[in-house]
Amino acid sequence: MRLHYGAPPENPEFNPEAEGWRKLAFDPSPILLQLMAIPVIVVLVVIWGRLLFLVPPLKMTSLQVVGSPILVLGWLIILLMLIPVHELLHALMHPHWGRSPNTILGLWLSKGLGYAHYEGEMSRNRYVLAALVPYLILGLLPLGILALPGTALWPAGVVLTLVFLSLPGSVLACGDMVVIGLLLFQIPGAAIVRNKGWKTYWRPVP
Repeated sequence: MRLHYGAPPENPEFNPEAEGWRKLAFDPSPILLQLMAIPVIVVLVVIWGRLLFLVPPLKMTSLQVVGSPILVLGWLIILLMLIPVHELLHALMHPHWGRSPNTILGLWLSKGLGYAHYEGEMSRNRYVLAALVPYLILGLLPLGILALPGTALWPAGVVLTLVFLSLPGSVLACGDMVVIGLLLFQIPGAAIVRNKGWKTYWRPVP
């Protein structure tokens, strides 16, 4: 695993066109991707809110706390703290659990992006899973834990900590959901994916 500042590096040894790779037909720029992610945030927050009210300890009390200005500030702070954790979870789904030199954790500050970039090949389905895992673990798992029997007796601090984790964990997945949609609608299931910098390429499995 390597750390990098700036845009995802372009491996000069990878020549996709010469090697028969196909460029993603619609491959949005970083800014366009973030614009596309804005309505996804609304959808994810609505899903989160619906799931929140299904959790027994929160059915009657969550409306009293989720809109508090102090809690909103807390959520913003946790959102920033979760960004490296989010990217690390992406990286852990790369081949060799992210320990390969092909895995790069980066910060592209001028675009407001953190990323987990993989320079080698991955199957499309593994790529989709790598994009989805942070949402499953940071967004859905905390609410799943609260839905377990007996959680109504848990201390309020424990319940609120899990709630605090799940909302930012869900919101951070907005760009990932756009990426997943791009992959599912443009690349066959039996295909290999590879990136050259920001650009995505694919080819059928030999």
